[in-house]
Amino acid sequence: MTTPHITVRPATPEDLPETHRMLIALTAQSGGAAPITPPILARIVEGRASRLLVAHLPGSPQRHPVGFVLLLVGRNMVAGAEWGFVEQLYVQEPDRQRGIGRALLAAAREAAAKAGCQGVTVSSRPETDGPALVWRALGVDSLEPRFAAE
Repeated sequence: MTTPHITVRPATPEDLPETHRMLIALTAQSGGAAPITPPILARIVEGRASRLLVAHLPGSPQRHPVGFVLLLVGRNMVAGAEWGFVEQLYVQEPDRQRGIGRALLAAAREAAAKAGCQGVTVSSRPETDGPALVWRALGVDSLEPRFAAE
């Protein structure tokens, strides 16, 4: 997917160092340490059930990705259909509020549709996400309460 100032495409091995740095920043927002190492991230890129998409700013001096989205594809047992799950979405701080998150989410939805998914669920964590209005601005049309099993 490409908009006039944002390009979203599947991650390549060259994108992984910066994507890993963004993953560390995302995990730090909740006070944790990123358990995913660069080799694990490389396996995600090669996996059949995952799509790691990165955002770039064409024409910018930034040559590395400025955001990423991780889409997992699998069977939704409730819907009884193939389904996409946006597990993580992150845009670096200086590049936020420029439409990059919206472009990443749109690309994830497009990738899910190409994979035969009937829908997409966005996973979120209240301690790392902005307010619900941000998700609505990105086109997420329903925000459901969390459920947890202990």
